[in-house]
Amino acid sequence: MFKPALKTKTEQLSSTLYLAEFKLVEPVHSKPLPLQFTNIWIPGVDEIPMSIADYEEEKQVLRIIFKVVGEGTRSLRDRSGFFGVKGFLGNGFKTRGHDRILFVAGGSGIAPLPLLTRYCTIDNCIVDVVWGVKSSDMLFNIEKVALNPGSVYYATEDCSYGFCGMVPQVLQYIIEKEGVKWSTIIAVGPKPMLKSICSTIDPSIEVYVSLETMVKCGLGACGSCVLKPLPKLLCIHGPVFKCNEVNEFLESTHD
Repeated sequence: MFKPALKTKTEQLSSTLYLAEFKLVEPVHSKPLPLQFTNIWIPGVDEIPMSIADYEEEKQVLRIIFKVVGEGTRSLRDRSGFFGVKGFLGNGFKTRGHDRILFVAGGSGIAPLPLLTRYCTIDNCIVDVVWGVKSSDMLFNIEKVALNPGSVYYATEDCSYGFCGMVPQVLQYIIEKEGVKWSTIIAVGPKPMLKSICSTIDPSIEVYVSLETMVKCGLGACGSCVLKPLPKLLCIHGPVFKCNEVNEFLESTHD
């Protein structure tokens, strides 16, 4: 179930975010779609779900971008050697048929962007980006990891760089300033941010959100990732949903 993968690189991108690169030892015969995830097994420590930041099929190279929040991600940053990779898991986003996408990220929600831009480079679509963090030290240059991004709007809550404010408010300002020029908005970030975006963006604009909740097996067998009060599992039905599919989850107090 887990495929062996050798970690070949760890790079600090900002004060809080890291990039890890893995070389898959056994070939994977399918490509991940943008916003799919993988479970990474850290021997003797934990199995943790991670958004797929990028994947190079020819080289069998997998990259993730992550924040250190506990023992698992700390080991992911500090350990060398072999890990286990399960997946690719969940349902992703298909870029074909879209001409211009607005990708909206809060904090470590920026992680899936490189794979999205890789697909859009092939499918001739443009990905504009709104990325908000608390302070400027949490930012890095998006062009360092993403292929051919369009317009990039940085935002900080402490007003130290770029737009001043929280992501939903900055997003509204940009839409009012630029007009609606995107076929789709994709939002990735904490639940309150996604709730605010889904409740305030004009319903005529197609909005997708990528959700987070507890994920254990990643295969729909354990039921840990049920999106209460909905009868949906994140690992099977998600993590990507249209707003109207998960409004009850976003409105709920359940994690």
